[in-house]
Amino acid sequence: MKLVIKYILIVSVLVPLFSLKADEFSDTIETIDIRKSAMQGLWIRVKRLSPYVELKENVEYNKDLASNDASEILKLLDKTRNLWPVNSNLSGKGFTNATPAVWALPEYFNKLYSDAELSATDLKQSIKNDDIDKTALAMCNLGKACGTCHASFRRLLTSQLANEVNGWSGKYIQNCN
Repeated sequence: MKLVIKYILIVSVLVPLFSLKADEFSDTIETIDIRKSAMQGLWIRVKRLSPYVELKENVEYNKDLASNDASEILKLLDKTRNLWPVNSNLSGKGFTNATPAVWALPEYFNKLYSDAELSATDLKQSIKNDDIDKTALAMCNLGKACGTCHASFRRLLTSQLANEVNGWSGKYIQNCN
């Protein structure tokens, strides 16, 4: 009887701990999914903006749409900045394509992230001001920040190479040095 009581006590203590871990894991997976969705949304906006910046003329995709996309890029960067908690380092388990270097080199990651935010701010402002040269420069700088971050902190699967080559190279528009 004492053994049964010990077993019940042990189980009653351990079950909540396992439930807590399951909840934490679920929250972590949700964080990773939000991060992925936001980054995909950012990439969609960059792809729409690129032809507008390169053409230097009016196209169906106009200044208002470009301005809106630039604003959304900035918002998405802001919203995803804090979606890199240490517990989301699940790259070894295949739940994220982020490499462990994100968490091992947080200062460098934060520098690149800040560079992307600054470039997105410059992009938004230069579109608003109709300054096409500064818009192109901001787009190049955004590409450099994103491309360097992806090259440093993102695992690329062979199957993804064709779809992500522009994102990895940072060549969002032509003629970036």
